[in-house]
Amino acid sequence: MTWLDPVRAALDAAADPCPVFFRDDDAGWADDRLFALLDVFDRYAVAVDVAVIPAELHPGLVTALRARLTDCVRVHQHGYAHLNHESSGRKHEFGRSRDARAQARDVAAGGARMRDAFDERCDPVFTPPWNRCTADTADVLLVEGFRVLSRDSTAPPVQRPGLTEVPVTVDWFGRQHGQRWTRAELAARIAAAVAAPEPVGLMLHHAVTDEHELAAIEQVVALLARHPAVRRASILELAG
Repeated sequence: MTWLDPVRAALDAAADPCPVFFRDDDAGWADDRLFALLDVFDRYAVAVDVAVIPAELHPGLVTALRARLTDCVRVHQHGYAHLNHESSGRKHEFGRSRDARAQARDVAAGGARMRDAFDERCDPVFTPPWNRCTADTADVLLVEGFRVLSRDSTAPPVQRPGLTEVPVTVDWFGRQHGQRWTRAELAARIAAAVAAPEPVGLMLHHAVTDEHELAAIEQVVALLARHPAVRRASILELAG
């Protein structure tokens, strides 16, 4: 018996291949932990979408990430500076306190930095920090040439033609009532996502991933890499 038995059972029972993707947020912070995580995905040839904070890019990170970019390691824009601009309530970088013009400045500046760093290998995907943004953000993204918005599955759809949403469905560091999910609860959530009709999107945060967490993540990656009922994909592939 292992903690991943419920996930394995859900995959065994799947009638059709289950689309699965991994999104790792906050590239630009804790570079050593980022590359330790990418090593895991490299070992199993599983794709991971890396959400990069444009304002946190530096030459060493750009060089190291460019060397890793393959069909398995994808990069896209994660806001601009990962700063909260709200004076109260939940954190947003692209929230109600900022109009479309202010948001557009940040999206465009971030896009320019990403193109300078990664050229055409930067996917036209946008992940807002804290998985939150407004309808104005969606309009800005379309103007700036983005094709995909990736947030959390609990966020109301923005419903903009030309902007496909590919949300994450399971937060590796998810909490309930302020308490971190146990391994059993995490496995149950992944299994439930497997049984649902939508793609399974696992959200990771390398900056808070220690060796213990990394070992558990590797167990999940290994299972999903080997199970015949899994269709491993990137966000852009799932967006079509």
